[in-house]
Amino acid sequence: MARKLRMARRTVRYDGARMRVRELRGDRAHTFVMVHGIGVSSDYFEPLAYALHDHGNVLLLDLPGFGGLPHPSAPLTISGFADIVRAGIEAESIENPVLIGHSMGAQVVVDLLARHDISSHTVLIGPVVNPAEPQVRQQVWRLLQSAAYESRRLRLLASRAYLRCGPAWILEVLPSMMRYPIGDQLQHVRADTLLITGEHDTVVPESWVEVMLAQLPQARAERIPGAAHNVVYEHWRQVAELTLSHLGLTADEPS
Repeated sequence: MARKLRMARRTVRYDGARMRVRELRGDRAHTFVMVHGIGVSSDYFEPLAYALHDHGNVLLLDLPGFGGLPHPSAPLTISGFADIVRAGIEAESIENPVLIGHSMGAQVVVDLLARHDISSHTVLIGPVVNPAEPQVRQQVWRLLQSAAYESRRLRLLASRAYLRCGPAWILEVLPSMMRYPIGDQLQHVRADTLLITGEHDTVVPESWVEVMLAQLPQARAERIPGAAHNVVYEHWRQVAELTLSHLGLTADEPS
């Protein structure tokens, strides 16, 4: 992993909501923008962020209500989260960001790109929700099955994040995540898309990946052996290599 560097921190305010931006500054061409999933925070993106830093700026976002941020006065929809991500990108004067979304964060990225053609390349990691299993109990069961293949360290990291944002906020956001029509929106994403999933990610089975590939105008998929739903944290090295390859780069070849 790359050396530990201090991250700059700032807050973006949009329509009464606050989003935290943590940045690893670089002097390369690309800017990577990372959007986390429900309940957690940008902390689990850190290993991937340091791995990508030699190839450009890396921005890790903490969405409103997560990572210790105040809860907005009303629950945000996926489009609402996407709007504040776009506001952050505009505030940073970023052109053509490489958007990386994990789990619910992949929904946020899809919604943003379906409405605004601002990126040439995107990476969707473990996108939810599989329309063949649209009920909360089905998704919870799949997540538990996947978690059996993840480390105790990761489960502790996730548990701390859940407690930090509070179960009430998760339950307020959950209906929007469950209802979001990601399958319908994928066809409007014009960015060259890389889908990354883990071998043991029962939340995102191969059948759901095939549906997404059929909907996306320009996409390919990679399944990482031994990985589960939180592949972005436990297999950051492979995710970094696949992301750089998606951009026509290698880990030893800064852009």
